[in-house]
Amino acid sequence: MCGIIGYAGLDNATPLLMEGLKSLEYRGYDSAGLAVCGSNGHISITRRAGRVELLGSALEMEPVTGNTGIAHTRWATHGEVNDTNAHPHAGANGGVAIVHNGIVENYLELREELAAQGSQFTSDTDSEVLAHLVAARIADGDTLTQAVASTAKRIRGAAAVVAMSISEPGTIVGMRLGNAGGIVIGFGDRANMLASDLIALLPHTNRVAYLESGEIVTVTASGVCFCTLDGTAVIKEPMITEKDFEAAKKGAFPHFMSKEIAEQSEAVTAAMRRRLDFNKATVELENFPINERDLANINRVVLTGMGTSLHSAMVGASQIETLARLPAVAENSSELRYREPVLDERTMVIAITQSGETADTLAAMELARDAGARLFTIVEAEGTQATRLAEYTLPIRAGQEIGVAATKTMTATMVVLLQLALYLGARRGSVSREAEHEAVRALSSLPSLVSHVLEQEDKVKAIAGHLTEFDHLLYLGRGAQYPVAMEGALKMKEVAYIHAEGYAAGEMKHGVNALISKSMPTIVTAPQGPLYEKMLSNINEVKARGGEVIAVATEGDRIMHELAHRVIEVPDVHRLLQPILTVVPMQQLAYHAAVALGLDPDKPRNLAKTVTVE
Repeated sequence: MCGIIGYAGLDNATPLLMEGLKSLEYRGYDSAGLAVCGSNGHISITRRAGRVELLGSALEMEPVTGNTGIAHTRWATHGEVNDTNAHPHAGANGGVAIVHNGIVENYLELREELAAQGSQFTSDTDSEVLAHLVAARIADGDTLTQAVASTAKRIRGAAAVVAMSISEPGTIVGMRLGNAGGIVIGFGDRANMLASDLIALLPHTNRVAYLESGEIVTVTASGVCFCTLDGTAVIKEPMITEKDFEAAKKGAFPHFMSKEIAEQSEAVTAAMRRRLDFNKATVELENFPINERDLANINRVVLTGMGTSLHSAMVGASQIETLARLPAVAENSSELRYREPVLDERTMVIAITQSGETADTLAAMELARDAGARLFTIVEAEGTQATRLAEYTLPIRAGQEIGVAATKTMTATMVVLLQLALYLGARRGSVSREAEHEAVRALSSLPSLVSHVLEQEDKVKAIAGHLTEFDHLLYLGRGAQYPVAMEGALKMKEVAYIHAEGYAAGEMKHGVNALISKSMPTIVTAPQGPLYEKMLSNINEVKARGGEVIAVATEGDRIMHELAHRVIEVPDVHRLLQPILTVVPMQQLAYHAAVALGLDPDKPRNLAKTVTVE
């Protein structure tokens, strides 16, 4: 959940950039840096691994001044956490500086191309290729805006990029592709600014505009210009926003739930940081506590959680069995704690709790610890009780989630579980090097795939409005899609208060068929894969009984378009990634149904974000 702040004006940019970075600290980060263009036309870059305070100390030792600058807080994805890999990155011997949120999926081929042309790379990041691409275009005669637009057309993946160049010392240019993080522009009297979050701009202005995907903004002290990637001008009138810092965290979104759904591209990126080596195409888990000999002694995995965490655990159990070839089961924490499960030193227990304080999950963890099991936790809130109980913690890193209904924490949790399953499989010898490489390459494209799914929101919104006409809904899935169906039903109950049931599709003949009628639509999650034909049979069963079918299906699936009444498409991806994509429209359906019914999806009745009692 990287943060961006940029300034073009008449005052010294450095203190304003530092103030902006401090306001963005809540997003989480592991390094920070800034670039400032001075009156001599030179760009000074200062970067530090660690907290913003360390960057501030470095600037006190060696101050930099200038009227234009960009700054960044980074969650590492490519390369270690160190000063060299921190942003901003430079190109053309320091003549260009960029900051970047997202993943450049084709950075390796771009890096090879640029190196052959003489570019010298100093970091291990994917982001540095952007600086060299921009620099190369400026060297060929492009303006900074044109160079950024040309660069956007060369890269694959969702991205938010801000650049500056000594060729235009009073200018910063921002670009957005997909949903790798937003860019909001602040209009001032003596200056103009941009940032990844509105909250960083409010101390200076309440006149703002938002950059959409495929747009570029050019910012100077005297004005702001918008255009598309092909250079077509875009007119945006500043909107006035109240200086309410809590509300500002929502930015342009009407609710935290909608914002957090939209942030899932960033969240899955953060969940991969320092766990995937994109150069080697391998999974690396820092300080993993079980060596290969002890890992061979593990004969069973138990995953436990509540609500959305339980559904994540169900997906994770399937992935661990498939990849690590270990028997794995997902259990409700409140049930696990009150029976006498068989747990011992040969059992790996993985507790999933976003808050780290869920009472039933903590009790289940204590039970596992007392039984001598190897105890892991997957948690968003680090330093909480769950992390103190476990011997090993895998942080989710989705970023602060304010909406009560979990969204981005679920997708990020599934990414963490998939990485763990790959890691276990590789070390147990059940995942070949080729299979690991294929999965890591697939994961590198996940942020842009999530962004692509999010772009169908208008279609999903229309379907959600239709669903509000009914009192009962049925959700069906098979395999790893079964917990996705359960999650879809849970979300609809949580925020729209519509009765919904999530079922394994194979259970239909064992009772569920009795519910099917014209008054109960069925939402099926049926991407193409090993169980696809089985799901087609289930859909035909629903239709034969007069039921309406709404399908989440693979793009280009003609059969599904013929069978289902309405279809929401997701990209054709590696089957291990399918649940991460199919759950996104489930969240959107519930959110838009709640809004259509006039409900507040951020604060569902009778529910709390953290359940600290039974």
